[in-house]
Amino acid sequence: MFDFHQFMGLGGGAVATYSVQLRAFSAPFFQRHDERRINELNYGGKILLPNSCLDNLMRRNIQYPMLFKLTNVDPALQRGTHAGVLEFLAEEGRCYLPSWMMAQLALREGDLITVDYKALPNATYAKFKPMSTDFYNISNPRAMLEVELRKFSCLTKGDVIAVQYNEQVYEFQVKALKPENAVTIVECDINIEFDAAEGYVEPNRTQQQRNEMGAAEGEQHSHPPNVFKPFSGSGYRVDGKKPRSVSTSSQQEATSSSSSSASSGRQPSSGIASTARDALEAIAVDENYIPGELRFVRRPYKSKAQKDKEAREKDNGGTMKPFGGEGNTIRPTRGGQ
Repeated sequence: MFDFHQFMGLGGGAVATYSVQLRAFSAPFFQRHDERRINELNYGGKILLPNSCLDNLMRRNIQYPMLFKLTNVDPALQRGTHAGVLEFLAEEGRCYLPSWMMAQLALREGDLITVDYKALPNATYAKFKPMSTDFYNISNPRAMLEVELRKFSCLTKGDVIAVQYNEQVYEFQVKALKPENAVTIVECDINIEFDAAEGYVEPNRTQQQRNEMGAAEGEQHSHPPNVFKPFSGSGYRVDGKKPRSVSTSSQQEATSSSSSSASSGRQPSSGIASTARDALEAIAVDENYIPGELRFVRRPYKSKAQKDKEAREKDNGGTMKPFGGEGNTIRPTRGGQ
């Protein structure tokens, strides 16, 4: 029976195998693209293959996206990685790789590599290690990496990939992958984590806090408190005499006020009444509060006039004596004649 799905390569039957040897060149050697497409190839995870590879793959039962395992044919190295395909525009017998992939496979221009078709599972977890502390200058590194990973089809554990952001190249080492050491990241939900960057030193927070506290205390002792002194400038008299100092005038005013208070029989004002009136009431705490229950408790309300009255009565000993002063007359009373 004719199997339509197997004929179209949409599944069913065993997964086909495909292998070919090609000479590898870095992306700048491809002359049929402009600079923008060259950068897209150079800072991504996809390669350029010849058109003959596409013809052979279409005759097999392959899965999409097309993924390949790249291996250095040198038996002394046997380095490998995985990549997707960007386009089938390379010349026959050639393939073009990103520069970071050439370094990963320890390839020189024109070396032979083996390209094997490979089916990989979907990624669920990936951990990256930045290779430079410049990574911390990015305002939103997670969003940046998620955008740049759209240029990749798969990841391999141990690879050092390169991305370009704001005309600056950032390198990341793939530290961990799940569920396997090689996964595809096309149309999948992946949890991304970051390891400490290469060369990053964790600051000693205890010593740093001590230094900050010592600096704050030294600054506090070195600078006197900034107390506001109204009318602290110097004055001049019209008659040319030296004006009195502020401290002298203040002492004289205090002496005159105390003497006038003593002569009139009134107690000097100490500001207790105003302090008592302006004092805030104690906060009433509901000790029987039940979480999730909202209760409206009515508090006794007193007007400002009533509060001022109670404060004055408290300052006068609780009893108010109206007209409690002594009277004075110009002439003596008749009883004293």
